[in-house]
Amino acid sequence: MRDEEQSRFSKHGLGDFAEIFPGSVRKADLDEEPDATDTDERRRVLTPTLLTSTLPDVADLPLRADQREPRRRLRQGDIIGRDLAGTRHWTCVPSQYDGVQPGQGLIVIRLTEEPLPHEYVIAYLSSALAEQQLPKYGVIPRIKAREMADLWIPRCDGSLSEIRAALAMLDAGEREAARIQDDLHRRRMQIFESGTGSVRRGRLDDAAAISSLTAQNLRRHNEPYKLFQDSYPYAVARAVRKFRHSLSLAEKHEAAIQCTESLILSLGIMALALATDRGRQDLPAIAQWSQSVERGGVSLGHWVGVVRAVADDARQHGDPAAGLVEATARKKGKKGLVADLDQLVELRNKIRHGAGPRTRAELEKSLGRIEPLMLSSLSGSAFLAHTRWVHTDRLQWMPDAGKFRVSGLALMGDHPDFATVSFDTAHPLADDQLYLIPPNDEPLPLSPFCLLSDCPTCLAPELYYPDRMTSSTALLKSLDRGHEFDSDSVFKALREWSTT
Repeated sequence: MRDEEQSRFSKHGLGDFAEIFPGSVRKADLDEEPDATDTDERRRVLTPTLLTSTLPDVADLPLRADQREPRRRLRQGDIIGRDLAGTRHWTCVPSQYDGVQPGQGLIVIRLTEEPLPHEYVIAYLSSALAEQQLPKYGVIPRIKAREMADLWIPRCDGSLSEIRAALAMLDAGEREAARIQDDLHRRRMQIFESGTGSVRRGRLDDAAAISSLTAQNLRRHNEPYKLFQDSYPYAVARAVRKFRHSLSLAEKHEAAIQCTESLILSLGIMALALATDRGRQDLPAIAQWSQSVERGGVSLGHWVGVVRAVADDARQHGDPAAGLVEATARKKGKKGLVADLDQLVELRNKIRHGAGPRTRAELEKSLGRIEPLMLSSLSGSAFLAHTRWVHTDRLQWMPDAGKFRVSGLALMGDHPDFATVSFDTAHPLADDQLYLIPPNDEPLPLSPFCLLSDCPTCLAPELYYPDRMTSSTALLKSLDRGHEFDSDSVFKALREWSTT
């Protein structure tokens, strides 16, 4: 392998962190007429033909005819696959297969260390790139266990849990895509089932309509910015929409900065609400934020500081913080969401303080630096799509269910006409208030850090956050347009919050 190719791989071959051996039980060793009452699990043998996408029950495996002990037995966590070219069905051995005898024609990989998760090793072994590396022998090409020790495994940065989580999400997407494909195939076959020509035409039209709608949704969701528009909280989704629909280079550059600001403010508002709910307002970064509000305005850097501090504090206490902890986890090379936000703040501050681009070439260069960081930050904030920002309108007690029925507006997605929503909760919520609804957790009030109000300038409903305070009132800014208005109620609530 060339040096430049090896540089793309981990420093160790598979044999450096795994023991690799072949299955040893021959087909001739199997009991051709097994006793149905024989339940000796220690004699069960997994043969290559039984290794498919779904493992059979252990009780359905063939029995070895004699009591001889095999060279090796399978253990939970072993990686097994076929030695013949084709679909090898690399699989992780489950707990119920612990002690099963591996038949000839199987390759067993037993990790002695875990520099990479089992799931990642299996995913690579199943790839065409791994297949190209494997030396094969014979007219019917087979791989040999001892030759696999020299297989190089590609490098992948991140902790084992991060890599596993990413692979799990990939698997979930693939399963859903397969389910959709199976459903479309089933509808195609149903067209030709018994019935009149008119009935078949109806089935054909229905199948075509469903297929067309599916294709439209898949094409739309293939555009990452469209995903953010559809599923993120309103302020972020609206800013993404502006960026996507900007016509000129200057407009797109400004929209990218505004999108960065909206994302940071939304994350900061959420962090303040989480800290308040957990009684952690005494964090130094939150104290600095509070002082900045009282002394003339909060910088974007202070908002990022709040996000970082709340996430770090929650991580130390084992609190997932509605997904904020996982999203802000530090990655190898000092990368990650918070690092991206720090760079964006630095770039944004230079531009806002007079060092912005003036020529077209400067705009292109500046946007070329901002957009990748913005896209990375938006992608790193995917947990936002699993929370809901809801403005409550009505609370009703449901005695039969023993819960409250909440009606209100879902402030999600980029459309300014907010969708109505209703849900049940065990927690009494106040009317006319903004709440964060995390998955499988109790609602968190976002007030006084964010509220929904009609804008006195444009008369449209807007989300507002406290920017600064005077001696008698709080000055709020719109997350979307930057419009301002004074609020005595927020001033009072922030005073009470800062003294608790």
